[in-house]
Amino acid sequence: MSTKKVLLHMPVSRKLALILWVFVTVVIVLLILSYQAIETLSAARAYVGGEGLWSKAQKEAVLSLVRYAASHAKEDYQRYQQALQTPLGDKQARLELEKESPNLKMVYDGFLQGRNRPEDIDGMVKLFRRYHRTKYMSEAVATWAVADSLIEELRQLGDEMHREITSSEPNPVTLREIARRVDLVGDRLAPLEDRFSYALGAGARWIAALFLLVTSAATAASLIMGAAVTWLMLRHMRQTEERYKHLIDTANDGILVIDAQTGVILEANERSGRLLGVTTSQIVGRLGEDFCPKSEREEYWQMLRRTVLGTNVTGKEMHLRDAEGRVIAVEVNTSLTELEGKKIIQGIFRDITERKRFEEEVRQAQKMEVIGRLAGGVAHDFNNLLMVILTQLSKIRIGGSTQALEHIEVIQSASVRAVSLTKQLLAFGRKQVVLPETLDLNDLPREMRPILSTLPGDQVRLMMCPVARALRVRVDPGKIEQAVMNLALNACDAMPTGGVLKIKTCRVEPTNATMGGPRDQPYALLEVADTGCGMDPETRAHIFEPFFTTKPTDKGTGLGLSMVYGIVKQTGGSIEVQSAVGQGTTFRVFLPLAEKAVTSAPSKRAPRILGHVATNSETILLAEDQPSIRQEVRESLEAKGYNVLEAETGTDAFDIAECYPGTIDVLVTDVIMPQLRGFELARRVGQLHSDLSVVFMSGYSEEALVENGLLSEPNVSFIQKPFDPETLVARLRQVLEARRSQISW
Repeated sequence: MSTKKVLLHMPVSRKLALILWVFVTVVIVLLILSYQAIETLSAARAYVGGEGLWSKAQKEAVLSLVRYAASHAKEDYQRYQQALQTPLGDKQARLELEKESPNLKMVYDGFLQGRNRPEDIDGMVKLFRRYHRTKYMSEAVATWAVADSLIEELRQLGDEMHREITSSEPNPVTLREIARRVDLVGDRLAPLEDRFSYALGAGARWIAALFLLVTSAATAASLIMGAAVTWLMLRHMRQTEERYKHLIDTANDGILVIDAQTGVILEANERSGRLLGVTTSQIVGRLGEDFCPKSEREEYWQMLRRTVLGTNVTGKEMHLRDAEGRVIAVEVNTSLTELEGKKIIQGIFRDITERKRFEEEVRQAQKMEVIGRLAGGVAHDFNNLLMVILTQLSKIRIGGSTQALEHIEVIQSASVRAVSLTKQLLAFGRKQVVLPETLDLNDLPREMRPILSTLPGDQVRLMMCPVARALRVRVDPGKIEQAVMNLALNACDAMPTGGVLKIKTCRVEPTNATMGGPRDQPYALLEVADTGCGMDPETRAHIFEPFFTTKPTDKGTGLGLSMVYGIVKQTGGSIEVQSAVGQGTTFRVFLPLAEKAVTSAPSKRAPRILGHVATNSETILLAEDQPSIRQEVRESLEAKGYNVLEAETGTDAFDIAECYPGTIDVLVTDVIMPQLRGFELARRVGQLHSDLSVVFMSGYSEEALVENGLLSEPNVSFIQKPFDPETLVARLRQVLEARRSQISW
């Protein structure tokens, strides 16, 4: 009986089994052929890649050798030798592979020296041994051999150049000649690289075409035989494929398929289960409202009704409740579709908890910025008023009755406390004078240990944990010490029955979103932690706000932490707090590390007195826009014998200086004035009077003074409002003595 008749009368089950066996056989053959093709082409690719490394190495060797001829630098010669190892390794592998019985270890070591990938070496060896006699491979090997001979010539030139350079008297002419020959070798190597790659590429295309022909025939046969099996399975696959094609388990968002009529969840992806803390089987079959807080269930049903009516919901913020009762903020998008003849709603739920947290942090930072500006502005104006009050009190004190003096003492005491409050407000508003120095942050806890050891709380144990490596930061030491002291005092207040106060320093990378600043800049971390009563979230959200305090009325003003916040921000850092009720509190201060050592600003010490006494007959140019302050300062200076030139604005002061025929010894100016600011006025007047000294007055700091380096100049001084007129007179004597000292030298 013929084969055709046997196949025709064979039962369907046996025909199917036969087709499957033939199909499996063809597939196995295809796999073997595919493996051979992939292995061969991968080896060819490895050779081409190795040629790229070889080419790069020989170019580096040539360039390093040419540089060595000019520089005589040992580093150039070492780079040349190192680059030459790559082609020499490939040469070792080629020479060994050309032998009848190659030493595979030497081949392996050679290719590794040639910087080929270890996983490619076996394929490279097989390709060389199997096809080195074919047209394309033999041409590539011949090109390889020629290139190796040139590499050998390059090595000889390198040795000759090295001998000449290391001789007692290197000959420049000889070195130029060797460098010229090195360039010639490099020029001869360049075309060989292209020939090698072209030969291998042509061979790879030939092998690919051969394998393509064989695999195409085998594939066609397998397709024909597999078509029968495929057709039997397509109907079932088509039914199941349409059911699940809308559900994507790999999505980053939760996806729920909801029955439009009943609101029952029909399908859920894995992300939904992770979001709600349950398995997908525990979600399917339940109403969607079961996962909503009770207060939002009506809103949830309204969203479904809108979707059923054809209005897709996009970007709606709602909340879900997971299995543990936690409320999760989500962004919802819904759309109406049809599946197997049934209307369904597809809901996509995106977890926006982190986004909401970040938005809240931004809002908090913006609020603190606005409050800081307001506090700084109020403190500035208040300082001017306090100066007038204190000055008038000093006048009333003279000749007053005993009872009046008692009232004056009360007023003056309250005014002094007000001055202290304004200084704290200025610190919070980042409007204080900061004179930064570059120092090691680790020195701060060590230097403060004696004073921190005296903090209240007999049962509080102090722990200092500075990091071993230096942490160089650019800060005002006094301000940072003040911030640490405030944090330590708060920690002690939080531990009335005792505990541990830990101060730690270390280096951190900018991975925390609260740090701000450049993301690629490392930070120094100063951490102050206690084991006290901790804070609830509501308290934690307001701790840096001025006048917010949980202490009794007579125990604090609520400005301590706000001052710490301002100091840290003005220093260019950031601060964060971690706390929970009963679990203590940790403040983390992040300060940007100084990129390089910076010379510390000179300290403002009193000048050395040379025995010369101030005559009090010098000319003072006074610029102050507040009439009451200007009058008090003028009267105080004139009472001391100074000649005072008075100006209301910076422009008026400059006009006076320009027209004044004599010498102006000192400019006393407010920093913030209409028309012309104090620091610009000082520059202009200084051009007219070269020996001019300057005393700046301000209710808060002017950043331009520090940024322009004016406060570091020896003839410049700063006095903070409010001040006593006698303090200004003493400061004038200092700057005048410093001026005379410079002239004497």
